[in-house]
Amino acid sequence: MTICIGALCSNKAGEANKAIVVASDRMVTLGHLTEFEHEAPKIAPVRDKVVALMAGDAFRASQLIREIVAATPPESPQVIGVAKIAATKYTELRLRQIDIDIFQPRGLSRAQFYAGQIGALTTQLQNLGFQIDQQVTTFNLNVELLIAGVDDSGAQLFSVGHPGGNHTNLQQIGYHAIGSGQLHAMQSLIGFGHIGSKTIEETLFAVYVAKRRAEVAPGVGTETDLEIITVDGIEKIKKPILEKLNEFYLQFQKPASVEIIDNVKKLIYPVSKGS
Repeated sequence: MTICIGALCSNKAGEANKAIVVASDRMVTLGHLTEFEHEAPKIAPVRDKVVALMAGDAFRASQLIREIVAATPPESPQVIGVAKIAATKYTELRLRQIDIDIFQPRGLSRAQFYAGQIGALTTQLQNLGFQIDQQVTTFNLNVELLIAGVDDSGAQLFSVGHPGGNHTNLQQIGYHAIGSGQLHAMQSLIGFGHIGSKTIEETLFAVYVAKRRAEVAPGVGTETDLEIITVDGIEKIKKPILEKLNEFYLQFQKPASVEIIDNVKKLIYPVSKGS
């Protein structure tokens, strides 16, 4: 229940796919009942030019980010390396949660279960085994990540999600969104015709608009975090600039003028000659 967005763009020198703009909201949903804006951002720095954006279960996502940060080498890493670590850590956390939620209450370990050490396999136990196996295979952490950053090969964007173990390279598309506002944000960026050769300025506005349009989705908050990542590091967009972007957004979203609507009316109801 959130929105996180990443979009590749050119750097200040005009080189395509050398910078990236990321954005998120700050809404937290508890138990599908209570929603509130939180101080903690959903964009977490992994290293000086790499961030992770989180959507879904906030507690599990935060734990996953901490494990990714701890496992990432201190020297400037390749973004794809961070994405691989994220995919591995996702799987590890999912399996630990399976053990806690499914096997520990039954006094079993996952290894014991799949080794068949659950007593005589009566029909009843076989049915129970099938049910437990189904719970394991369908168990979802309810966490999605975007890994975004810049390294010596340029700007990179990856997604990691259920069931873990793999990462998706989003270089060809050049942008992506995760969370409950995904559809609205993606449609907005498609409407902008976004590609990785767009300038930082164009991309900053397009991503901001995409985030604002995603606010109509359930669970997406109105607070906005917006950052630019270049070879020089991570630049967080400050409140005065966000306020100006909001002004530009309101102008951009302004309803059609009375004159335009009048012209449309004439198209539909043309005035007949002699009347």
